[in-house]
Amino acid sequence: MELAHGIRRQLGTIMLEEGFLTQAQLDEALVEQHRSSRPLGQVLVELGLVSAGDVANALAEQHGGLLKSEYGVSAGLLRPPPVPEPAPVQVGDLDRRSLVGELDALREHCEVLRRGVALLESELERIRDSV
Repeated sequence: MELAHGIRRQLGTIMLEEGFLTQAQLDEALVEQHRSSRPLGQVLVELGLVSAGDVANALAEQHGGLLKSEYGVSAGLLRPPPVPEPAPVQVGDLDRRSLVGELDALREHCEVLRRGVALLESELERIRDSV
């Protein structure tokens, strides 16, 4: 996503903050990138530090949404929604509130999956049409 003033987070920063890389691995990749002038994502994959899918997801995250790259089509890094602090409940209400919360979370995950499947179906159709 973009930061203030339209500046996007750098790919390496995203990969580091999301736990795909350690600082030492990122430093190693940056040295190789500088030496070879290849894109960082390519260097990370070639060094075996992350998968191509990880790079595709981080690139989509960097660009704020669906992105088609040499690593595939990705919608970004899907994070579970934040879990709000539970309100104090009476013992009788516990089961009902817990089930309602779980159902809401499942509905949200299903919507994310539905959008992902629709994007993949669309891409598959485009590929079939081009063959």
